[in-house]
Amino acid sequence: MHEESLIRTLLSQVEDIAALNNAVAVELIEVEVGPLSGVEPLLLQDAFERLKEGSAWPNAQLSVQQIGLDVLCKYCQRESQLRDFRFVCSHCDSAELQILRGDNCRLLNVKLQVNNSCV
Repeated sequence: MHEESLIRTLLSQVEDIAALNNAVAVELIEVEVGPLSGVEPLLLQDAFERLKEGSAWPNAQLSVQQIGLDVLCKYCQRESQLRDFRFVCSHCDSAELQILRGDNCRLLNVKLQVNNSCV
């Protein structure tokens, strides 16, 4: 499963972040998932719940923020958010679009506990 591989990588990144900050606990891991990322948020959450038990931070929580698909029209230079995967500019109907946001899954934030204070 693709999501399981992503969670393994995510937990490894969080482990590195926690070690760099001398964390005693990881409380929250926040990620954002776009509609063109190829990631299913529910499957990501399920994989996290299964794999965190074998990690150094079994009490950590995962917050998945689903974002829209933001584009820049190369013709009229206006930004917009695509609806219903209709790949045309909502301002001028051009199909010459550049994706700005929404085509990946990325780590946003890690809430750590360091000596009973959050970072």
